[in-house]
Amino acid sequence: MFAVDDAQPVAASVVEVGDARERFAQWREGKAGKVLAVSVIGDSYSAGQDFYLNKLVQRVAGEVGFAGPGYVGFNHGAALGGTHFKYTRSSEKYFGGGWQVSALGQASPDSRTITGRPGAWLQIDANPSPAIDTAVTQAKLLYLGNGEPSEVRYRWTPTQDWQPLKLEGSGVQELALTGLSAAKDWSFKLEVVKGAPTLFGAWMRNDQDGVRVSKMAASGAASADFYHHDAQWQTQWKAAVAKIPADVYLIMLGGNDQGFGVKPEAYLHNVQGLVGMLREIQPQASINLIMRQDTTRSSAYPMSAYAQVLQPWAHEQHLGYANLQCAFGPDVKRYAAAMIGPDRIHPVPATGGKVIADYFYGWITGARDRCDVAR
Repeated sequence: MFAVDDAQPVAASVVEVGDARERFAQWREGKAGKVLAVSVIGDSYSAGQDFYLNKLVQRVAGEVGFAGPGYVGFNHGAALGGTHFKYTRSSEKYFGGGWQVSALGQASPDSRTITGRPGAWLQIDANPSPAIDTAVTQAKLLYLGNGEPSEVRYRWTPTQDWQPLKLEGSGVQELALTGLSAAKDWSFKLEVVKGAPTLFGAWMRNDQDGVRVSKMAASGAASADFYHHDAQWQTQWKAAVAKIPADVYLIMLGGNDQGFGVKPEAYLHNVQGLVGMLREIQPQASINLIMRQDTTRSSAYPMSAYAQVLQPWAHEQHLGYANLQCAFGPDVKRYAAAMIGPDRIHPVPATGGKVIADYFYGWITGARDRCDVAR
C-alpha cells in the first residue's frame, strides 16, 4: 500500500509564495483578486463534515464573503456539507441506484471515484443561510472518460425538465452543467442513462467575492493514497486536481499513517511526492502542511515522530507548517476524555473540533490568540 520508490524532488526554483496566513493577508489587502480559493486535502478529520471544516468555513466566510461551494466530490461532498450543501453516500435520499464506489488511492481529487450504470443517481440539496449565499452561477462535471460514450441527465429543481449530457473522450474530462436555477434552495439531481460513466464530482461557484473552499479529503486516507510513484497515476491525478482552482492548499495527513504503522520516512516521502505534484500544476499556490495531534489510540509511532521529519523539510522548502499538538496541549490523557471520541481517533465536534477550527482560524487570519508561531 505504501510507496517505496524515490519521490520527485521539489524544484529549487519554485516561487516562494508564503504560508496560508501571508496569502490570506495579501488577499484581504486586495493584492490577489476577489476570490481566495482554498483546497483541503486530508483524511476523515477533514472529510467529516462536523469535525472542524464546516465551522471553520462558515466563520471565515461570514467575515469575508462566500464565493461558492468549490469542489463537491461525489465521495465526501462539500466543505459545507450537512448544513448548506447536503449530500452523502450513506443516505438513500442523496445516493442510490447501484453506484460502484472505488477503493481509496484512486487518481482522483478526493482519492475515490464512483461508477454508475443506468438508473444510478445522486442528489445535492442547497440550503442558504443569512451568511452563506448558496446560489450557483457556474458549474461543471468532472469525470474520467474511458473511450466509450455514455450519457447522464440532470436537473437543478424537481420541476425542471431533464437535460441530457453526453460523456465522451478518454482521461480526465469536464463538461459545463447549464440551466442553473436562480433559486438559492436548488436541488441538483444527476442520473445515469446509458453506459457506465466514472465520475469525480462537480465544481461550482457564484459571482460573489470571498473564500471558496474545495474539500479534497477522504475518510481512511493515508499519505500513500495521495501519492503513487506511477507516471500514469500522477498524470491523471494532476489533470483532475488542476481543474479545481486553488490559491492555498491545506494538507493534513498522517493520522492513518500512524494507525497503519507507516514509518515516518515513508510518510515524508509520500508528502514530498504530493507537494511535488501540486507544485507542477499550481506553482503560485501556497502549500501548507498540518500535523495532527496525538490521541490515545495504540500506535507504533507518536505523531511527534512524523513531525520531526516533516517540520524541517517544510521549512527548508518554504512551505507553511503548523502543528495541532500545541493547541491541544502536551498531555494526551488530560485532553483525550473531553476532546477525543470513544473511538480514540476522532475529535468530539463541540470540544476537540472547536479547538481545531479555532486554531486554523487563528493561523489563517493572523489572530493573536494562537498557541505557537508557525512559519
